[in-house]
Amino acid sequence: MSKVKIKTIWFEGTEPSEVGVYLVALRHISGFGSYDYLYWDGKSWLNQTTSDIVGWSPVSDILAQLDAGWPTGDLETDLEFEEYRKQHSGKFSDDDFIEID
Repeated sequence: MSKVKIKTIWFEGTEPSEVGVYLVALRHISGFGSYDYLYWDGKSWLNQTTSDIVGWSPVSDILAQLDAGWPTGDLETDLEFEEYRKQHSGKFSDDDFIEID
């Protein structure tokens, strides 16, 4: 699989203002750098490493650039959901799940 460049805006020297998962750039004691995903709880990074976090970027910004398809084993469920949505267009009950971005 070939690599694809994803436009990432790195925030440096600041902390996120919102709780969530972020792509982080880590600088390890050895000098080696790597990426990881870490959760920001609003006060601190939930990580178990002594590496320095030198930058972060919201995962939502990265996911917005991806079209990775969907696992084929779950496509039938996805089709059933779409059929349900079409049949009930605009009619929601308290049990319906609505995701807002």
